Amino acid sequence: MDRLTLINLPFKYHLIAGVVIRLILIVYGDIHDRTYNVPYTDIDYTVFTDAARYIIAGESPYNRPTFRYSPIIAYLMIPNIFLGRNFGKILFSIFDILVAVAVKVLVEHQLKTTADNRASKVAIYCALFWLYNPLSICISTRGNADSVPCFFIILSILYLQTNLVKGLCKYALAGFLLGISIHLRLYPLAFSFPMYLSLGEYKINRRTNIIGGILSLFPNKEQIILASSCISTLFLLTVSMYSLYGYEFLFETYIYHLFRKDTRHNFSVLFYYSYLTMEHLSFDIVKTISLAFEIIILFILSLTFGCDRKTLCFALFSQAVVLVAFNSVMTSQYFIWFLSLLPLVVHNFQLIPAAKALILIIMWVSAQCSWLFYAYLLEFNCREVFILIWLMSVVFFYTNIIILSELISSYTPGYGFGMINSISNNKKSKVEILPPLDVE
Repeated sequence: MDRLTLINLPFKYHLIAGVVIRLILIVYGDIHDRTYNVPYTDIDYTVFTDAARYIIAGESPYNRPTFRYSPIIAYLMIPNIFLGRNFGKILFSIFDILVAVAVKVLVEHQLKTTADNRASKVAIYCALFWLYNPLSICISTRGNADSVPCFFIILSILYLQTNLVKGLCKYALAGFLLGISIHLRLYPLAFSFPMYLSLGEYKINRRTNIIGGILSLFPNKEQIILASSCISTLFLLTVSMYSLYGYEFLFETYIYHLFRKDTRHNFSVLFYYSYLTMEHLSFDIVKTISLAFEIIILFILSLTFGCDRKTLCFALFSQAVVLVAFNSVMTSQYFIWFLSLLPLVVHNFQLIPAAKALILIIMWVSAQCSWLFYAYLLEFNCREVFILIWLMSVVFFYTNIIILSELISSYTPGYGFGMINSISNNKKSKVEILPPLDVE
């Protein structure tokens, strides 16, 4: 059986293989943790489990130092205490698998063809891009919870851009799911603006004045429903958690991350600066300037790609890359923010020659491995290599920016790995990309 035959197996067999791979790694994780000094299990997984124990005891999950997540994560981990220590890893892996399923369904709706099944093949290939992604597999099987908000984000896009739920209810459902994801992780807040823009019709050009541009953003019925549903969901969840755990919840889950300084496990270009200013509590002008540039770039990406429904997913993917690259704290789990959105747009990159894609992957992995090598020397061999780690952080930052620039320049909506465009060029079938949503 050749490689192409394996890829073209029914999708359900790939799902089974994905589940088996993840279960094997969960079992291996226990063996690895007992054998090696560097544990396989994420430290946050232990934090989640301890927080769940406090909840069972009728106490606050924030009694566990370094628990800085929504209490919902701790509640999800309660079965870990009664059913076994690997329950959480299995749960996060299930969400990981569900992401692949949601990707397949969404891409199928992005590329609809008649008299041809190539769009379905493209959708399966995109789903496999996530299902067999080594990093996504490791993140979930190590006990990281980021697959949960990632699933809600993709599900929100799915209901927003398809008619799986008809009428105005789909906009309310999309906003509801987006609100949940923002409650679990703050970063999807940036996605709300391009998702809002994607539901409007704009006639903005270089001659449009500022007032005319602002008036064009005045919400329509669909935008009002999306925004209202998202805001009300986020508000209700926040109020509910605040009623249970008070200001401690607000500080640990949200406020803390605005001033957070990590000097370990931090890929950020601001790593060494944070280390040198760890004890400084005054106004941080460097991070403020960095945040200002980040907001400007996010705004430009929203206007460039978010105003068109066909390019919304690329807007979100590009924003996620910027959010990670410019963040003052960056760990391996943050890469899931954009890697979970990459399968939605990977079929639209017309990288010619194809070897160019391989070069970009090698660049990204090499820069990350170089950073990890010096981080290992620092943490486990007690070597004074802070400068070298910072230099690798700078290299990694520029690598992310270069790769994003290359992807933007090669982005071709509807390309479909060359399969969809080839159909259109040969006039074998009619291609409809992101069909217009019904307007009630």
